[in-house]
Amino acid sequence: MWSDNESEYDFLGFQHLVGAITSIVRNDSLLPTTIGVYGDWGSGKTSLIKMVENGLKDDDGIEVLSFNGWLFEGYEDARTALMGSVLEELLEQRKFLAKLGDTKDKIIGKFRKLLWRVDKIKAAKSIAKLTIAAMAQDYISLISGASGVADLVSAGKVIAGEAKDAGLDDVLGDEEKEEKQSLRRSIRDFRKDFGELLKESKIKTLVITIDDLDRCNPDTIIETLEAIKLFLFVDRTVFIIGADERLVRYAVRRRFPELPGEKTEVGRDYLEKLIQFPVRIPSLGRNEMESYINILFTNLSELSPDQKQQARQAVIECEAESLFGVNFNLAKVRQLFGDVPAELSESLEMAQRIAPLLASGLNGNPRQCKRFLNMLLMRIAMANSRKQILKQRILAKLMLLEYFKPEFFRKLAIVQGKENGFPSQLRLLERDASANVAGESPDQEVAATTPEKQGSETSKGRKEAKVAEGQSERIQTLSAVQVIRPDAEFQNWLVDSWTKDWLKMSPSLSDEDLRPYFFFSRDTLGALTGAVQRMSPAAQDALNNILSQSEACRNNGLKAAASLSMADAAALFEALVTRVEEEEDRGAEDSMFFRLFKLVGARRDLCSQMIQFLEGLTETTIPIAAVAKVEEVCKDTETDPSARQLLRRWAQNTSNTQLANIATPRLEAWERRRK
Repeated sequence: MWSDNESEYDFLGFQHLVGAITSIVRNDSLLPTTIGVYGDWGSGKTSLIKMVENGLKDDDGIEVLSFNGWLFEGYEDARTALMGSVLEELLEQRKFLAKLGDTKDKIIGKFRKLLWRVDKIKAAKSIAKLTIAAMAQDYISLISGASGVADLVSAGKVIAGEAKDAGLDDVLGDEEKEEKQSLRRSIRDFRKDFGELLKESKIKTLVITIDDLDRCNPDTIIETLEAIKLFLFVDRTVFIIGADERLVRYAVRRRFPELPGEKTEVGRDYLEKLIQFPVRIPSLGRNEMESYINILFTNLSELSPDQKQQARQAVIECEAESLFGVNFNLAKVRQLFGDVPAELSESLEMAQRIAPLLASGLNGNPRQCKRFLNMLLMRIAMANSRKQILKQRILAKLMLLEYFKPEFFRKLAIVQGKENGFPSQLRLLERDASANVAGESPDQEVAATTPEKQGSETSKGRKEAKVAEGQSERIQTLSAVQVIRPDAEFQNWLVDSWTKDWLKMSPSLSDEDLRPYFFFSRDTLGALTGAVQRMSPAAQDALNNILSQSEACRNNGLKAAASLSMADAAALFEALVTRVEEEEDRGAEDSMFFRLFKLVGARRDLCSQMIQFLEGLTETTIPIAAVAKVEEVCKDTETDPSARQLLRRWAQNTSNTQLANIATPRLEAWERRRK
């Protein structure tokens, strides 16, 4: 398996980005400057920054200091924490101290002077807070005899107003005012002295990298950026900041709300003034994802260390004609090394099949891709420990369904368990998907299997099955099973375009015993319990907002859900499903049941999973308002036939007559409009 931490090796073809950043650092005419390395969670920001640091470490006169944004999270004031950390880190650099020579004592003295100023600034902030606290204490003594809650509330407002409105000059005495003026001079002079220190210490360029800033709370983000701009942004400096641009903008908007009537976007403008060179990491496309998976498996294989290094170099130095294709695959490995180990060959062949789905479903996110592959290898290892053999390609195909269509995965788990690992419905679904049979309503299904049409359909089905499967025994039996269609509750599998493509994907699952695969997917890890754990921070934030009691927060969560990757959206859907299953009153206006419908309204690609979920509920647990909700979210989508089939079942049910009475006229009106 692979570490989830940053890598100093270039598995992602970042060499052009590394070159762009280092060229800016080495160009004195562009300094001082700030470079923003922007990318989603898991896109490779930290790895890119690490590669840049390694690329600069041997440059004479360039000092590189590395900080994690979380380092300043626990401090009361992130500004002084960053300033002090930069100075202390420089003093600990042996390479830097060795260059000072006879000026070492003088330079260290200046460092101490600057550190003293940092402490003075920090102390002054504490004095101001203590002074305001003393004001509050005076008010408390005045209201100690207050006779009622109203008096206490009123007095509290006075304290809050005084603390907010009073300037520091209003609460300090003469001595404190003089100290405050001294503080202002210290802040003004710090920047000047810091710049002179860099010149005297013979530092040609000071590079400061700050990563994971987007993981900090909004106040820490702003204070860190302010420290850079106000105190440390002097000649000879370069700041490289790694963050999710969206989260930094959010922090800026919280600190500087939009002005009424203004058309400017504060978060964007603030960042544009602070960051001179934005470097955005693009998502991996289908070809890049395949190359990435291939190099991961190659690095994990039994090839020698020199061969692995040669493979990594091949990714970096790809030829111009392969720029828009897969620049590292099985053919390239054979070209480099001749014979390829059987296990590696199987992995590279699998990568070719799953890369397109991972690229689109994970929004080209390297970390989520790596987690998917780690889970696959972990399940294979667990099976081996129980003397069970899981075929890598079979497991990978099932895991794709688990990640991107968890409700379908749940349904398959149930039916395979009832049929000892060989679900008959799956065989029919794979056959019809390969024959390009779309989901149809019952009346269309009868027409499709009448004697007049059966011959032509059988002939067509034979030809397509031969092309798709290449199995003569299936061709011989196709005419006998053509009239047997999957059950109505499985028609949704053929309507949903993603699931239909998945059914057609090699290898076929029809002749495989699926029990061990679901045992190690469900019993050990839980089939769906890992949904929340594998969410990105953006998806977790969307979930928290959707679960909020605030309607505004819920709307923000739904808006954010619209831009999530397919895997994140599926995990978000499943997290809500878990809460719906635990809910007693599903008919309440703000119930999780109806929040689930709102999520599907924002993400229509979840319609098929919604239908599959509703198919598994008993009619007595379904509120009558669900009828209108189903039509609202599924109308005019590819799941339209499956949604009408669901309403037909509800209309015919006898256990919930209210549901039937609502579903019957609604279904009739829906079908009239269709005609």
